[in-house]
Amino acid sequence: MAEIVLAYCASHAPMMSSARMAAPEDQRNNFFGALDHIRDEAVERGVQACVVLSNEHYTNFFLENFPQLCIGLGEKNWGPTEEWLPIDKVWIPGHAGLANHIATYTLNHGFDPAFSHQLELDHGIMTVYYELDQSMKLPLVPIVQNCAVPPLVPVRRAYEFGKALGEAIRGYTGLQRVALVGAGGLSHWIGNPRVGDIDEDFDRWFLQRLERGELDQVLDMPDSEIELAGNGNHEMRTWLAVAGAMAPARATTLAYEPVYPWITGMGVAQWETEPVGAQTSATVEQQETRREESLT
Repeated sequence: MAEIVLAYCASHAPMMSSARMAAPEDQRNNFFGALDHIRDEAVERGVQACVVLSNEHYTNFFLENFPQLCIGLGEKNWGPTEEWLPIDKVWIPGHAGLANHIATYTLNHGFDPAFSHQLELDHGIMTVYYELDQSMKLPLVPIVQNCAVPPLVPVRRAYEFGKALGEAIRGYTGLQRVALVGAGGLSHWIGNPRVGDIDEDFDRWFLQRLERGELDQVLDMPDSEIELAGNGNHEMRTWLAVAGAMAPARATTLAYEPVYPWITGMGVAQWETEPVGAQTSATVEQQETRREESLT
């Protein structure tokens, strides 16, 4: 059976790649330092494939047909689709066995995901995937979610889908070590006069809820309340899907930076996948120190 040996979420603002040096040095170093840590963990834990959830940015679907969920079943997917994104355009290997297992399992457990045998991968997946494996050879199962176009799946439903997704991955017999990744958020506004605003208070509150396992308030939030932290804040659904897959484990915030040149509250949070007893006291102390520094 497969295990989820690495689980994390990270913001995916395209400027993290296209305008990397525009961010203040300390913010840049903190954010990318957290992703470097994740990449090292992936190598250390021998990750064989990754499942990445992200928003659909009108790259594969438009208003005539906009599924709430779509699982990429293909042997390969093309990305990044944006010509201006400074990441090589390549065919990213898929993992059809794991993807079909996820699709079948979730169909049999109360969900109705669409599927595609060839998705185009935009910055929503590619910025985070690239930081995980810069060779871009790690097999990827992309799952795009509707975090943009009303009517949206309630956030509690996204969390429940995450539970089913976690069960599906753990029930797959074709791999042993899988990474689960949520990409998107945190607070930001797109396509309206508030572009450039960041709601730091909401971002820190949300990250603290993930750390404390106090999710009921979050899961009952209506869309109108979510949008108080930006229409891009609907991407919190990808984070909550990962939280559902990893429950009852709690997250540790590795980095949070309100990067105004990137118009986004940029966060990285990781769910510990090892038994608590397997962690050394030094590891626990390092995680606690990083968490306190990120939230101050």
